[in-house]
Amino acid sequence: MKLILESWRRYLIEEQETLITKLRVFDFDDTLAHTVAKVKVVNAKTGKIKTLDSQQELDAYEETEGEELDFSEFKEVPGETKPIEKIIKIFRNMVEHPSKDRKVMIITARTSDAESEIEDYLENLDIDLGDVEIVGTEGESKSPYIKKELESFPSVNSFIMFDDSEKNLTDVREMMEEDFPNIKVELRRPKIEDGEVRVPIFKH
Repeated sequence: MKLILESWRRYLIEEQETLITKLRVFDFDDTLAHTVAKVKVVNAKTGKIKTLDSQQELDAYEETEGEELDFSEFKEVPGETKPIEKIIKIFRNMVEHPSKDRKVMIITARTSDAESEIEDYLENLDIDLGDVEIVGTEGESKSPYIKKELESFPSVNSFIMFDDSEKNLTDVREMMEEDFPNIKVELRRPKIEDGEVRVPIFKH
């Protein structure tokens, strides 16, 4: 009888464990929130500094010998950071969805120092982050981080990403086509058009 009860207990535990079938990834800057932080390009020889004023400028930047990218302004999330309500609503719905079959992440180009800052900022918006994981790539490509997650959850069959960077989305799409061709992919690039936030499907 004891063996039967133990077997039944294990069966109930296994049945309660929901497989992760959906992965949802959000960028932070200019996706979840408008930020005033800028990336600086520092010439190590001359000390000259220039500022990249948009994600498009950062995407187009080509590294020159002697130059270094400075992300120091991205270590904190200052008070003047404004939530992008349309994306925040989507994020909140995904995070607070009652189904346990999804994992929601924020993958940002910021340094790891900013992870707790982002967490505090979103919790101050009354978002229950629950099991949301926040990862800072320190300016590196996001593709390897997403690939690692998908390898950890082989049951995933649906992937959605929100990111304002064309480069990030292109890199991730190429990785998904090569390594995970059977997963349904939806890439969305938030943009402001005529003063309105739009979230079109990324097709480039």
